[in-house]
Amino acid sequence: MHRVQHTHPIVFVRSLLFYGLAGIAAVPFLLLWPVLRGPRSAVYALADRYLWVQLWLLRVVCGIRVRMRGHENLPDGPVLLASQHESTWETLFFQVLLDRPVMYAKKPIFTYPVIGPVMRKFGHIPVETSISGVAMREGFRAGVQAVKEGRRLVIFPSGTRRQEHAQLQAGVGVLYQLAGVPAVPVRLNSGKVWPHGSWLKFPGTVDVTIGPVIEAGLERRDFMQILSASMVDSTPVSKRDNL
Repeated sequence: MHRVQHTHPIVFVRSLLFYGLAGIAAVPFLLLWPVLRGPRSAVYALADRYLWVQLWLLRVVCGIRVRMRGHENLPDGPVLLASQHESTWETLFFQVLLDRPVMYAKKPIFTYPVIGPVMRKFGHIPVETSISGVAMREGFRAGVQAVKEGRRLVIFPSGTRRQEHAQLQAGVGVLYQLAGVPAVPVRLNSGKVWPHGSWLKFPGTVDVTIGPVIEAGLERRDFMQILSASMVDSTPVSKRDNL
């Protein structure tokens, strides 16, 4: 449930101002759209800068900060980043906060102007909105291929965006076994400041907690039990400076 009925008018003003300034900030980046035809590194450099501008605007206009915990738990090399999914926030900013991982995204997004070519350039994986057995197998193959190329792969074990603790989907365990790499649980609370289905941005801190590594090669059932427990584990880990 959104907090619109209890929202202070300043939240409306700040949210409108954020969107206005974000649109203005996008203009110089859009003028550089020919870069999309260039190498992936150039597109990454352009997109990263725009996302950092967005994070800065969220902080100074909307009062939204980011606090990363447990960053030292991220191993070098390919890994599955099994994250909670509460908001659009993580689909945008994991790009710059978690070292440019590959993500799954709904197939229609790849048809959008500008965004679609960027998604393809980054190697993100399109998935059908209605999942069939064939589509799932294709998604697994694409994810495994990304891992074999040395990429980090973000997966959302609960599937849809929600704030409550949700049951993990069985496909996550299948992908873990097929990929043959460690997994790292990621907990966050982005829905409190960027609620799904609302254009409003509420002040607060997005806490992103990276849990201990789950080693590769476990039985699927054991992996799912450890991952499920990790998503609600409140064990404190070291903290990075606010961004």
